Amino acid sequence: MQRISRREFVKRTAVTGAAFTSFPALLAACGESTGANKVSKLVVAAVQGNEDGPLKKVVGNYKSQTGIEVQVVEFPYADLFTKLVTTFQANDSSYDLCMMDDPWMPKFGTMGALQPLDSNFGFTRDSDIPTVVYDVGTWPPPHGPVPPTEQSKAQHLYGITIVGNVEMFMYRSDKSSAPASWNDVLANAKTYNAPNFYGYVIRGKATNPVSSDSLPILWSFGGNIFDDTWKVQLDSADSITAVDFLTRKLKQYAEPGAESYDAAERSQAMATGKAYQSTVWPGEITGIVEDPSVSQVKGKVAYIPIPQGPSGKGLGMMGNWLLGIPKGSKNGSAAADFIKWMLKTENMRNYVTQGGIPIRKSILNDASLASANPYFKALAASFDAVPNWRPRTDQWGAVETSYGTAMNAAVAGQMTPQAAMQKAASEIRTVMKAANYPS
Repeated sequence: MQRISRREFVKRTAVTGAAFTSFPALLAACGESTGANKVSKLVVAAVQGNEDGPLKKVVGNYKSQTGIEVQVVEFPYADLFTKLVTTFQANDSSYDLCMMDDPWMPKFGTMGALQPLDSNFGFTRDSDIPTVVYDVGTWPPPHGPVPPTEQSKAQHLYGITIVGNVEMFMYRSDKSSAPASWNDVLANAKTYNAPNFYGYVIRGKATNPVSSDSLPILWSFGGNIFDDTWKVQLDSADSITAVDFLTRKLKQYAEPGAESYDAAERSQAMATGKAYQSTVWPGEITGIVEDPSVSQVKGKVAYIPIPQGPSGKGLGMMGNWLLGIPKGSKNGSAAADFIKWMLKTENMRNYVTQGGIPIRKSILNDASLASANPYFKALAASFDAVPNWRPRTDQWGAVETSYGTAMNAAVAGQMTPQAAMQKAASEIRTVMKAANYPS
């Protein structure tokens, strides 16, 4: 999904992230609202863009039903992160709810910045919502490596997904059947590559874009950034093979200047009939590829989970946006009620009509919604396949900058896949060792 300012954000956090690591592990809890105090307004700190657009369209219904106004205060991506960190550090009560990109959970969890939704407000897991959706909002993380400072903490649910992003795959279904594996992807790229028609589109722009584009391939090939003990794996044989596959084999059939392509350029290439296949976020589908005012190929593109790699798995990447309740909010109970309202099936259906990306299996698998939302079936299958999340560390900004810079150099042909991953691995080991992770 296109994150217009995220690519700049990761550069900033690589430099400024150290400034936040000295925050107290826990912020002082403040009083929550009770039935004794009538709440008339809730304030949400939200990301500006297509992620919060549907939210803004449904809050009027909440006011009609409850009498409580929900004010959505928007910030650009990087500004929202900075604003939330500052708010949490001061234990400020300005915001009752906050939208959070899921890679931010390690920072906010480590800070102790959020109110637990389970123990404080009675949230329990709903079988109609994928388990991984709850897992991504849980801190410390329930699987995968846990940061050294967090290993003794009790797990709690701190965030609930309201934008069910998972990275998927798109291809021209009017030309061929779905690729089952990355070898099929490569074969189709060769078959359908032609002058002014790209067999594959690489989202190769430095840092976040190429990181997001390449990680599903890396994982599906058995590579990784870290193993379960935080040892860096980017210079492993599997990781280098994956990078070679993308930056050498697939690149033969990719667009010129792939190292400068972001999500908008990728989706425009598909929408204007200039490309055969690529990875894709749901927001690109609704905003560009299936938008009749933009697309020349509406109805000719199909969506599937990430194809299988040599590991035997096809692993998508989560990009969920969550709602959480800051420790400083004095209206915790009312804020929790709003999250519960958003999760109700009938309200989520209305959210979908406004362009929202749902998380309920029953909605994603509803045949009556398939025509208007052709990616729903693939998104449901992607959740079932249990997509990966980015490593759950508050050092992720610096890690992604090193990885995404090296990947960009490999896409541009400035470094070999092996040299690029060795450079990234060395830099990341230095960063993690300085943060007291195992080297």
